[in-house]
Amino acid sequence: MNEVFDYVVAGGGHNGLAAGATLAQAGRSVCVLERLEIPGGLSASHAYLPEAPAHLLSLGAMDDMFMAQTPLAREMGLARHGYDTIPLDHPYGWVDEEGETLLLWHDVRRAVREIQHFSRHDARVYEELQGPMNWVMDLVDVLFVQHPSAWGPKDFVKYLLKHRPDRATRRFLGSLATDNAFEWISETFESDAMRGLWAYWTSMIGPSDAIGSGAYVLGFAGVHRGPGVLRPRGGMSNLVGAMRGVLETNGGELRLDAPVERIVVEDGRAVAVRLADGSTVSARHGVLSNLAPQTTFGSLVPPEALTRTERNRVAMVPSSSINVAAFKIDLAASGRVGFPAAERRRALRDDADVRKATLMTGTLEDHVAQMNALRVGLNVEDPPVYMAVLSAADPSIAPEGGDVLYLHSNVPLRPDGGWDTAKAAYDKQVFASAQRFLDVEGEVGRVVTTPADFEARYAAPSGAFFHVDMLVNRLGKLRPAKGFGGYETPVEGLYLAGAAAHPSGGVTGWPGRLAAQHAMSRESTGC
Repeated sequence: MNEVFDYVVAGGGHNGLAAGATLAQAGRSVCVLERLEIPGGLSASHAYLPEAPAHLLSLGAMDDMFMAQTPLAREMGLARHGYDTIPLDHPYGWVDEEGETLLLWHDVRRAVREIQHFSRHDARVYEELQGPMNWVMDLVDVLFVQHPSAWGPKDFVKYLLKHRPDRATRRFLGSLATDNAFEWISETFESDAMRGLWAYWTSMIGPSDAIGSGAYVLGFAGVHRGPGVLRPRGGMSNLVGAMRGVLETNGGELRLDAPVERIVVEDGRAVAVRLADGSTVSARHGVLSNLAPQTTFGSLVPPEALTRTERNRVAMVPSSSINVAAFKIDLAASGRVGFPAAERRRALRDDADVRKATLMTGTLEDHVAQMNALRVGLNVEDPPVYMAVLSAADPSIAPEGGDVLYLHSNVPLRPDGGWDTAKAAYDKQVFASAQRFLDVEGEVGRVVTTPADFEARYAAPSGAFFHVDMLVNRLGKLRPAKGFGGYETPVEGLYLAGAAAHPSGGVTGWPGRLAAQHAMSRESTGC
């Protein structure tokens, strides 16, 4: 069987759906192929436990922090297809074993007052940082939604002349460029609460000891900007379902259980996709890959389609490059999941519901010690954890009286003995570390996902959610590698449309949308 569409999209994650929906809205015929039984990839929420059919678990993404700062939802009309969100007043926080909590409020003034509880110095510094951080984020907002080649040196000069950074902003930019994330945190804050909160956050984005990784701290700026952090009502598949709705309403197709076996290249051009069942889907104008470049060019594109140099560039794309990766426990409970000590302690201060915050643990020194241990395949005794009772803010994802727990911890990508033997031990260790802070009533079941599982199920190279480490030399036109940026690849008619493309990983939809727009712009050139 051989069908023909204007475009074929390999991979039905949220970026693949964004690409397909963008093409369909523009009147192109498009088919999105997804190898799993449900769409969304790492952005899907689902009843993964047969014994808990009313508990929707999120194995990957859980919040919309970055997309909310862009016009994508409005431009695509996602609300017309059911997209609905819950704004989070205090999306993130830190907790210690005594139950003391720091909550990072959407209202920056309240966040500053919260920080004063731990350190007047840190509160003053955080308040002073808002100007420089917003200056940078205003520029990021402009660059984020455009093709990476849209701005050249002259454009930056014009912007800087119009939006001249003050002395504090210049000093801030200098520190981000020269410090690694942990250094910046150590030099900026004095309280364990602020240092620990920011250390955990930055450790999830990329190598925290890389030069320039101080820029990871900008991620928290989204907490205070615009609508802040939003959580799709009904789980992340609410967003996925809305994107699917845009795709299908405009005539596009989504096919599940349709694993791609090969991207067919003829005379140096991608012309079709061959599926595992032997069928072929042809593309008049191009193939967009939502898959990581390591997968796209490692197993799907014939080796002879790239030069030796190009193959080496793909081989050297960094993912989880310091042996640090994500370990997840997603748990369904028939009863309440709470933070007993934190809830009691918080009640003495105010009526804030700490269950609605994603709470992180560990001091900066704990995170430094853990990073050094993970490098050599080991871990610390009580690893820092990231805990979110997702059903506290969104009761619709659990049955009445029950809860859904999202638990994350950093682990070695390649532990001593391998994941076949280490999985059970890490499950026990990470959950025991979390139990220092939380209490679970009536566990129904859990899904435990190792970096190896993320790679096997979601084709996430080295278990990396972002596919490519967020390094200064892997951004813009250099993301994921020289000659592969700007959505173009060395194979004519083949475009990268996933987390490895500009602007970044995370839930944004923009890599897919911009890749689709770029592909359509190439139609008139015959390329």
